[in-house]
Amino acid sequence: MGQVRRGAIFVIAVGLLAAGGAAWAVWGYTARPSIVLDPTALDFGSLAAAETKTVAVRNAGRAPLRIVAISSSCGCTTGKMDVTVLSPGAAAQMRVTFDTVAHGPQTGPARHAVYLRTNDPRNPEVEIEVRAIVLKGGAP
Repeated sequence: MGQVRRGAIFVIAVGLLAAGGAAWAVWGYTARPSIVLDPTALDFGSLAAAETKTVAVRNAGRAPLRIVAISSSCGCTTGKMDVTVLSPGAAAQMRVTFDTVAHGPQTGPARHAVYLRTNDPRNPEVEIEVRAIVLKGGAP
Protein backbone atom coordinates (compact mmCIF):
# COMPACT_ATOMS: atom_id res chain seq x y z
CA MET A 1 0.00 0.00 0.00
CA GLY A 2 2.88 2.36 0.80
CA GLN A 3 4.43 2.04 -2.67
CA VAL A 4 1.10 2.64 -4.42
CA ARG A 5 0.51 5.71 -2.28
CA ARG A 6 4.00 7.07 -2.98
CA GLY A 7 3.53 6.38 -6.67
CA ALA A 8 0.20 8.21 -6.70
CA ILE A 9 1.73 11.19 -4.86
CA PHE A 10 4.60 11.23 -7.37
CA VAL A 11 2.21 11.21 -10.34
CA ILE A 12 0.15 14.01 -8.80
CA ALA A 13 3.27 16.06 -8.06
CA VAL A 14 4.55 15.66 -11.62
CA GLY A 15 1.11 16.62 -12.97
CA LEU A 16 1.00 19.74 -10.82
CA LEU A 17 4.50 20.76 -11.90
CA ALA A 18 3.61 20.24 -15.54
CA ALA A 19 0.39 22.24 -15.19
CA GLY A 20 2.19 25.03 -13.32
CA GLY A 21 4.94 25.12 -15.93
CA ALA A 22 2.39 25.30 -18.73
CA ALA A 23 0.51 28.11 -16.99
CA TRP A 24 3.76 30.01 -16.44
CA ALA A 25 4.70 29.54 -20.11
CA VAL A 26 1.31 30.84 -21.27
CA TRP A 27 1.60 33.83 -18.93
CA GLY A 28 5.10 34.59 -20.19
CA TYR A 29 4.01 34.24 -23.81
CA THR A 30 1.03 36.53 -23.40
CA ALA A 31 2.97 39.13 -21.41
CA ARG A 32 4.26 40.79 -24.55
CA PRO A 33 3.83 44.19 -26.22
CA SER A 34 1.25 44.62 -28.96
CA ILE A 35 1.29 47.63 -31.30
CA VAL A 36 -1.95 49.16 -32.57
CA LEU A 37 -2.03 52.06 -35.07
CA ASP A 38 -4.96 54.38 -35.70
CA PRO A 39 -5.22 55.06 -38.58
CA THR A 40 -3.02 52.69 -40.59
CA ALA A 41 -3.17 54.90 -43.70
CA LEU A 42 -3.06 58.66 -44.26
CA ASP A 43 -4.46 60.48 -47.27
CA PHE A 44 -3.05 64.00 -47.51
CA GLY A 45 -5.18 64.84 -50.53
CA SER A 46 -3.89 67.53 -52.90
CA LEU A 47 -0.68 69.14 -51.63
CA ALA A 48 1.46 72.00 -52.85
CA ALA A 49 3.48 72.35 -49.61
CA ALA A 50 4.52 70.19 -46.67
CA GLU A 51 1.78 68.99 -44.36
CA THR A 52 1.76 66.93 -41.15
CA LYS A 53 -0.84 64.51 -39.81
CA THR A 54 -0.82 62.30 -36.72
CA VAL A 55 -1.20 58.60 -36.07
CA ALA A 56 -2.03 57.22 -32.63
CA VAL A 57 0.43 54.49 -31.58
CA ARG A 58 -0.92 52.37 -28.73
CA ASN A 59 0.47 49.45 -26.75
CA ALA A 60 -2.39 46.97 -26.33
CA GLY A 61 -0.04 44.39 -24.78
CA ARG A 62 1.06 43.55 -21.26
CA ALA A 63 4.76 44.41 -21.58
CA PRO A 64 6.53 47.67 -22.54
CA LEU A 65 6.50 48.45 -26.27
CA ARG A 66 9.84 49.78 -27.54
CA ILE A 67 10.01 51.86 -30.71
CA VAL A 68 13.27 50.60 -32.20
CA ALA A 69 13.32 52.63 -35.44
CA ILE A 70 11.20 54.79 -37.73
CA SER A 71 11.97 54.84 -41.45
CA SER A 72 10.22 55.59 -44.72
CA SER A 73 10.15 54.53 -48.34
CA CYS A 74 11.01 58.06 -49.56
CA GLY A 75 12.80 61.10 -48.17
CA CYS A 76 9.61 63.12 -48.72
CA THR A 77 7.79 61.18 -46.01
CA THR A 78 8.96 61.20 -42.40
CA GLY A 79 7.67 59.98 -39.07
CA LYS A 80 8.64 61.33 -35.65
CA MET A 81 7.73 60.37 -32.10
CA ASP A 82 8.75 62.00 -28.82
CA VAL A 83 8.69 58.70 -26.88
CA THR A 84 10.52 55.45 -27.49
CA VAL A 85 8.85 53.25 -24.84
CA LEU A 86 5.11 52.84 -24.26
CA SER A 87 3.90 51.17 -21.07
CA PRO A 88 1.10 48.61 -21.35
CA GLY A 89 -2.11 50.47 -22.27
CA ALA A 90 -0.27 53.72 -23.07
CA ALA A 91 -0.54 55.67 -26.32
CA ALA A 92 1.47 58.38 -28.06
CA GLN A 93 1.19 60.42 -31.23
CA MET A 94 3.48 59.97 -34.21
CA ARG A 95 3.76 62.94 -36.55
CA VAL A 96 3.89 61.98 -40.23
CA THR A 97 4.98 64.68 -42.66
CA PHE A 98 4.69 64.64 -46.45
CA ASP A 99 7.06 67.25 -47.92
CA THR A 100 6.31 68.12 -51.55
CA VAL A 101 9.68 69.87 -52.00
CA ALA A 102 11.56 66.74 -50.92
CA HIS A 103 9.30 64.71 -53.24
CA GLY A 104 10.98 66.36 -56.21
CA PRO A 105 9.59 67.77 -59.45
CA GLN A 106 7.10 64.94 -60.05
CA THR A 107 3.45 65.90 -59.76
CA GLY A 108 0.38 63.74 -59.50
CA PRO A 109 -0.51 60.81 -57.29
CA ALA A 110 2.13 59.57 -54.85
CA ARG A 111 2.11 56.58 -52.52
CA HIS A 112 4.79 56.05 -49.90
CA ALA A 113 5.07 54.41 -46.48
CA VAL A 114 6.38 55.05 -42.99
CA TYR A 115 7.64 51.98 -41.11
CA LEU A 116 7.80 51.48 -37.35
CA ARG A 117 10.08 48.75 -36.01
CA THR A 118 9.25 47.60 -32.49
CA ASN A 119 9.77 44.76 -30.06
CA ASP A 120 6.24 43.42 -30.71
CA PRO A 121 6.97 39.75 -31.51
CA ARG A 122 3.86 39.37 -33.68
CA ASN A 123 4.35 42.63 -35.62
CA PRO A 124 8.02 43.62 -35.46
CA GLU A 125 7.47 46.09 -38.33
CA VAL A 126 4.23 47.90 -39.13
CA GLU A 127 3.50 50.13 -42.11
CA ILE A 128 1.53 53.34 -42.42
CA GLU A 129 0.49 53.96 -46.01
CA VAL A 130 0.86 57.61 -47.05
CA ARG A 131 -0.98 58.95 -50.12
CA ALA A 132 -1.04 62.41 -51.66
CA ILE A 133 -1.58 64.19 -54.94
CA VAL A 134 1.42 66.46 -55.46
CA LEU A 135 0.54 69.77 -57.09
CA LYS A 136 2.84 72.16 -58.93
CA GLY A 137 2.77 75.81 -57.89
CA GLY A 138 -0.06 75.36 -55.40
CA ALA A 139 -2.90 75.17 -57.94
CA PRO A 140 -5.06 72.08 -58.46
